[in-house]
Amino acid sequence: MASHAKLALLALTIAAAFAGTPGWAADPGLDGIRTMLREGKAAQAYALLEPQEFERAGDVEFDTLLGVAALDGGKPDKATLAFERVLAVQPNAAGVRLDMARAYFALGDYPRARQELETVAQNNPPPAARLVIDKYLNAIAERERAKRTVITGYLEGFAGYDDNITSVVGDFTSAVLATYNLPGFQPTGNAVKRSSALAGAAGGVDINHQIDETWSVSGSADLRHRAVLKASNYSSNQLDLRAGLTYAAGQNIVRGGLTLQGYRQRTDVPSADRNAVGLNAEWRHIYGPSDQTSVFAVLTRQRFPDISVNNMNSVAFGAGWLHLFDGARKPLLYLTAVGGQDNARESLANGADNGKRFVLGRVYGQIGLSETAEVFASLGLLYRKDSSAYARSSIVANGNDHVRDVTLGWNWRPAPEWTVRPQVTYSENRSNVALSEYKRTEATVSVRYDFR
Repeated sequence: MASHAKLALLALTIAAAFAGTPGWAADPGLDGIRTMLREGKAAQAYALLEPQEFERAGDVEFDTLLGVAALDGGKPDKATLAFERVLAVQPNAAGVRLDMARAYFALGDYPRARQELETVAQNNPPPAARLVIDKYLNAIAERERAKRTVITGYLEGFAGYDDNITSVVGDFTSAVLATYNLPGFQPTGNAVKRSSALAGAAGGVDINHQIDETWSVSGSADLRHRAVLKASNYSSNQLDLRAGLTYAAGQNIVRGGLTLQGYRQRTDVPSADRNAVGLNAEWRHIYGPSDQTSVFAVLTRQRFPDISVNNMNSVAFGAGWLHLFDGARKPLLYLTAVGGQDNARESLANGADNGKRFVLGRVYGQIGLSETAEVFASLGLLYRKDSSAYARSSIVANGNDHVRDVTLGWNWRPAPEWTVRPQVTYSENRSNVALSEYKRTEATVSVRYDFR
């Protein structure tokens, strides 16, 4: 939009002139802030106001000036929080609504910016304000047309170390004795516990096309190569293709999609190669800027060309909750719970099969260290139970697993498009089938470039 800075200044002046707008009232302690804003020194004004936010949040005049300073100082996300507090007390403050629209515009949230502008327009604003509203509405329309089809992508490289490449038990001979009562067996092939340095690369592209105000279609592709340096026959390639349709209206988003996956691993025969086809559906409800919930379902068909007894048709249902806490460090919490069943397509020699029932819970947390860095942690707990008796052991009738994994990591963005991520993951399976138990630690450092 041409001369956007002048338009923003005009919007600010009009906002102050609106009847009922508390932004420029009579607190003499804020006179210096008002002067700084009129002189275009928004960043300096915000630096003075921000340390007082904890004590003065809820003061309408203070919050109005804080929001304007944050918005014109390049922090529109902070501005929306201040303006929300003002509008909670004075919902008819038209000038603040105009500034809220400007903040949403700066954030690229055009639907909410349009909603605020249209609300102000319905209240018979003065001609100058009407001019600003129309110019912003035209700018939103132009940007939405320009962004009707959006293409994004990434390139990533990583290196690290894995101390148990194939997730196998440490003492294979004792585990075979406990599982099948067969003494003296030595591990070969995939049963040998191996550790190695890792290296790899990944890349992907995502295309999203907005059909109209509510419907959009998307497609994406990701290719990942993982090289196991000390055992190259365990290196792997994975290709994921996805397509989906999304309906978004108000606070509700409904998605459905198709996923195709091909996995190839240069390993000892029989290989762990697999092909998968998945159907997924999700309903997400957004309660506000801090909370959203989702429910979802996934149907998956997996086929193993060399190990047909592992062929599965799976179904899973789940729910999630995302919460963004208040605070300068932007703490985030995401909880998910999933339950389902793997239905085997072929039987084992003893008439049992490899089908399982499972329940999974996961907690993800993140906290900001600065504008360019945050730490994160994830904890997952999985319980699996064999559908068939004696499916994995001639001694244990009802096999079950308790798998847990913990991930700790750090995201650092030295530049807007670049992310450096060191992380370490520890996983462990405690099972009543000794041959299924394992412990595994993987540590990696990745460097990612995102492009638009």
